Amino acid sequence: MKKYSIFALLFTLMLMPVVALAAPKGDLKIALPADPTTMDPHTRTGAPMSNTWPLVFDTLLYRNAAGEFEPNLATSYKWVKPTVLELKIRKGVKFHNGEVLDAHAVKYSLERMFKPELKSRVKNFWKSVKTIEAVDDYTVRINTKHPDSFLFSPMSGYGHIVPPKYYESHDLKFLARNPVGSGPYRLTKWRKGSEMIFEAFPGYWNPSKQKFKRGLVSIVPEPTTRVSALLAGTVDIVKDVPPQMAAMVNANPKLETAVGHGPKACFIIMVLKGDVPWTNVKVRQAVNYAIDKKSIVKNVLQGYGSVAAGTIVGPSSFGHNPKVKAYSYNLAKAKKLMAEAGYAKGFSVPLMVPIGRYLKGVQGAEAVAGYLKKIGVKVKVTPLEYGAWRRNSRSKWKKGYPPYWNYACRNDSALHSAWMFGGALYGKSTHGGIRDKKLDAAIDGARATENLQEQIKKYQDINRQVHSRAILGFLYHLDEVIAKKKTLNYKVRTDGYLIFSEASWK
Repeated sequence: MKKYSIFALLFTLMLMPVVALAAPKGDLKIALPADPTTMDPHTRTGAPMSNTWPLVFDTLLYRNAAGEFEPNLATSYKWVKPTVLELKIRKGVKFHNGEVLDAHAVKYSLERMFKPELKSRVKNFWKSVKTIEAVDDYTVRINTKHPDSFLFSPMSGYGHIVPPKYYESHDLKFLARNPVGSGPYRLTKWRKGSEMIFEAFPGYWNPSKQKFKRGLVSIVPEPTTRVSALLAGTVDIVKDVPPQMAAMVNANPKLETAVGHGPKACFIIMVLKGDVPWTNVKVRQAVNYAIDKKSIVKNVLQGYGSVAAGTIVGPSSFGHNPKVKAYSYNLAKAKKLMAEAGYAKGFSVPLMVPIGRYLKGVQGAEAVAGYLKKIGVKVKVTPLEYGAWRRNSRSKWKKGYPPYWNYACRNDSALHSAWMFGGALYGKSTHGGIRDKKLDAAIDGARATENLQEQIKKYQDINRQVHSRAILGFLYHLDEVIAKKKTLNYKVRTDGYLIFSEASWK
């Protein structure tokens, strides 16, 4: 049988020996910007969930801090056919309530997200799945509609395994607040919007993820307040440090920042419908040439970011095209393109930006508006609460709804072109501003390509087309900045999440 080796040069899947380690001791105090909307892992997606779900639930694969896949509940895998993936499930694992974790639990968990009553957003990761079989107690086969190498990303991030009896015997409202998994920690207390307490689960199969007896998570939405808590010594590590406070942290002899190139790409979504100026490709290209991204990274982000290379797929992500270069800052060329398109005098457009959702989001949008004013584009920056911003995004295709622009940032949690395209370019995406059947077909076709090298070429070609058509206003990738005590070991994750089970005291 043929072994499947996606990203063969990067990832190796093998049995992971369990090493005897000292029992977890003490508490770790963490400050996060938000708590999850739910602890039911088959319903929603988002950073607050991805910071906490891995503590309670195990997945088939695990993506480490460097972005590499490691064995987890699945100790090995192979494609027995181009559309049949076989996985061997780790033996001897139990859920927190005592139920046995086996192939039947895996089958139940992966099928559960497709139940209509869950109204799951997670199932979109698994849309290629046709059926799931429990071949025996510790062998699972996933049958797909077409070859789909992308499946390995949700197997590490959005394929959490739950105990069937427990989840069948409680309603969705109860399960959203009372999770049971097989992960290193149990959620023992949750005051919504205030705190979460996680306690180490005795007998967990991989004690290397249990350096602390408890994880005490404080929910602190305001970033300066989070950093102030660290400076005051009331927490040990905080996420999403504002650039202006990084120097303050590093000036403290007991503290330090940890910075990594993040997967979050920020861009301008120009809703392409009706007879508006930006349906003309020259106008969109002009928009890209008119924005000085380097200056925004330097002065607004204070250096904590990097200019997007003419696409939204970063260098760490599958299908990135290194030949695609960023639109340079060229005001003369931008003005020339505007004139050629018939808009030498410019036009007016509203730019919606969510408040508090993205690092320096409003300031970034205002900087964009300032640059576009130089080519006659009068941008009215409209800050909205995130809920209102989302509702507005969902309404954009309604008849009579006027076209507009969105300032958005998308976290490439899957480190894969398919994930970024699905959220920003695919016709059915919530926030995307284009409906193009040929583009959708190209995205679907790339995902369904069996040969890995051919698949990479297809994704790279889509990235090239997205750049040349200037479908978006390409801005920058945000760095991930955390702050912590110097006595704490923690490496910034490539996917941008803060998972405290990866931390340890020096």
